[in-house]
Amino acid sequence: MQHRLTVKGQVTIPKEIRELLGLEGGESSVEFAVGADGSVTLRKAESRTPRRAVRRAPQAANRRLGGGVLALLAGGI
Repeated sequence: MQHRLTVKGQVTIPKEIRELLGLEGGESSVEFAVGADGSVTLRKAESRTPRRAVRRAPQAANRRLGGGVLALLAGGI
């Protein structure tokens, strides 16, 4: 199998390989190991800790803050 590398250095892991390794999008991590002969091995990484959800400010708060900053810059506050 051959896949093209993106300009960001990314490559898609083919579905057959993801299924073989039991990889699930957004839930799995992989490890790369480089052998003495230059070969590279890809394997499913052991999960260390559960991922934490990123907390985001509510959109209304973002609009209030953004409006306040814009008003301040415009001299309205």
